[in-house]
Amino acid sequence: MKRLTKLIMASILAGGISAATIAHAQDSAPQTGTMTQQETVSFDDAQLQTFVSVQPVLDGIRAEYAQRLESASDADNAAALQQEAGQEMVNAVQEAGLDVNTYNQIAMAIQQDTELRERVETMMN
Repeated sequence: MKRLTKLIMASILAGGISAATIAHAQDSAPQTGTMTQQETVSFDDAQLQTFVSVQPVLDGIRAEYAQRLESASDADNAAALQQEAGQEMVNAVQEAGLDVNTYNQIAMAIQQDTELRERVETMMN
């Protein structure tokens, strides 16, 4: 359970991945809509497994850029590093086989859907 909580918090802290990066990535991707609290979106096991498998890569990117941000010389440098980290996360998600929108929908859904959260937790163990 701790690992899933860490996953959820990492997703939240990353703003889903990065709000600015997502907006940029979605400008060039077809829109599939956003999920509201009342909507139920179902994900197959392959999507969830991909979501789980990309977490260590995203954790590594977050860790690397957290250290680099600590030593950023000014706000402009920090903003550039955040943008760079966000793009690396987008690339990692896409290379894993998920689009950013699906990744973010899963991240939001596991916060709201106990059954889905349990499925993902089982896959993580």
